[in-house]
Amino acid sequence: MAGDAMQMVNLLMELWLAAGLIYHYCLLLAGGARPRTSKVALPSPQRLAVVIPAHDERAVIGRTVKHLLAQRYPPSCFDVHVIADHCTDDTANVAQEAGAEVHERTDGPRGRKGYALSWALQRLLADSRNYDAFVIFDADSLPDPGCLAELARKLTQGARCVQGRHVIANPSASLFAALADVDMRLNNRLRNQAKANLHLSARLMGDAMCFHRTLLTDYPWIGVESLTEDRDYGLYLVTQGERIAYAPDAVSSGQSTTDWRSATPQRMRWYGGAFSLQKRYVIPLAVRSVRKRDADALDKLLELTLPPFSTIAVLAPMGAALRMATNDHPIVGGVLWGASWLFPLLGLILERVPRSAYRALLIGPPYVLWRLWIGLRVRLRRTPIAWARTQHG
Repeated sequence: MAGDAMQMVNLLMELWLAAGLIYHYCLLLAGGARPRTSKVALPSPQRLAVVIPAHDERAVIGRTVKHLLAQRYPPSCFDVHVIADHCTDDTANVAQEAGAEVHERTDGPRGRKGYALSWALQRLLADSRNYDAFVIFDADSLPDPGCLAELARKLTQGARCVQGRHVIANPSASLFAALADVDMRLNNRLRNQAKANLHLSARLMGDAMCFHRTLLTDYPWIGVESLTEDRDYGLYLVTQGERIAYAPDAVSSGQSTTDWRSATPQRMRWYGGAFSLQKRYVIPLAVRSVRKRDADALDKLLELTLPPFSTIAVLAPMGAALRMATNDHPIVGGVLWGASWLFPLLGLILERVPRSAYRALLIGPPYVLWRLWIGLRVRLRRTPIAWARTQHG
């Protein structure tokens, strides 16, 4: 009886993993082609407020501001605003010397990016310059010269919320950073390009995000208490019927952490935020997907409930080992195991990455184990998870 129960549990687990793997493969294949984008001049440039939340970022903020001021976008049509949020260094002075307008936030709650964003957006929506849209970058962002123009192009095509393409700026810094680059390439393909090709909403990623003022007026920024404020706001918009457009040519580079130790607090924050989002959005997304027959809501529901790749990569070989031990159709477990480990390799081939990127797969097994371990820690944790910012150098 115990053996039968174990086989039934294993079967249910394999069905869940297989559903997740099919979902990931569908996105992998759907993310192949980029639609052609028009490069004609913008008929009327949007008036943009570029917003950069920054807490103790003197090491990188000056370079980011200078990159933004060098954009191929009419200088009279955008302003760079740095939110010096409870800084203990001279972030404000460095940003001002680089050419940004600086807003120093010293009152109110601290410790989360969402606090600074909510505070800044409220101030800038009331600004007499009457901005058409607001573009948010990280403090270490290095946007390509055409980034603002590509985001504005999407606005003129009718989008009210746009996500640019985030890439890793320092993949050669370490093997861990190289793996983060691989992870981001696959994420852009799965989460954003595939969704755009399928006419679904992209995932907000915190960097190179653009919001039309009418959107923020209709749906004010939420998630100030969230550990993943960008994804939180994105899911909220989907429950309201809004679609998030993707601009793959609006490229912005950002630093990755370079070692396991410094990445762990950040990853715990992301996982803690994801688990919180599951509790809050599964039911609203399920209701909307049924009542409105909303494919976008259904997609986000699957994203929240199906297992991530790291979970599949760890549990699939465990299920295969159990089948081999009991001689219970071991080929089934073997196929699932093989398909899970083929997935990242196929993704890199389809992405046409440089050969150096394949070396990062050497630490793929410990990487997925590390991610699963962090997920378990977050699930079993009884105390709240602190918001942890990425360390920039």
